[in-house]
Amino acid sequence: MSIARLVLNRPERANALDAATVERLHRETSAAAQVVVIEARGPVFCGGFDLGSLDEATDADLLLRLVRIQLLLERFAASPAVTVAIVQGAAVGAGADLALAADVRLGLPDASLRFPGAGFGAVLGTARLAALTSPPYATEAAATGRRISAAEAFDHGLLRPVATLDDAEAEVARLAARPLPTGTVARLRAAAATTAADPLGHLVRSLADRPGLRDRIQTYQTGAR
Repeated sequence: MSIARLVLNRPERANALDAATVERLHRETSAAAQVVVIEARGPVFCGGFDLGSLDEATDADLLLRLVRIQLLLERFAASPAVTVAIVQGAAVGAGADLALAADVRLGLPDASLRFPGAGFGAVLGTARLAALTSPPYATEAAATGRRISAAEAFDHGLLRPVATLDDAEAEVARLAARPLPTGTVARLRAAAATTAADPLGHLVRSLADRPGLRDRIQTYQTGAR
């Protein structure tokens, strides 16, 4: 049984993705394993993009950080292993996108998803959300930034319900107990793909088509308080 674990462990920041965490995940996503699990410590899965150092950042800094997150999503989604997200509590923005990038998405009863990035003009993860649901559903959820409850996420196939963390661990063990020949997971994903989206291109164009990215994020942050 070969299981690699990517643990978000910044509960004091709602496990938000700062630059250091993103780079660590880039490195750890490449771990050789049959199953790669992303999970979190604390009551929140991931609060999304960390805005803690916003006052010191330039537009270029912010654009690079968001591009690195998109590349992380693509790397995680293309892992040669079966990928699993165990979502407890809120998964927001890039955190929700990271959860949806997994092959198997397990949600505890208190799980929720939210995609607020459109509030500052970011188009991140919408293609994946649309592939899992439908283009109208994905557009509405991203445009409104509303909270998607666990029940709604289960109904739309975004998350698979598990009652407890022990149940989630049992599912991880089941997946790891069935080794597949090298390259099989990638070929299964390719066979299942129904769209040829360009998520990185959409993200960069949505953020770089006009100056003032930091100002837009600050305006969004003020309104979200």
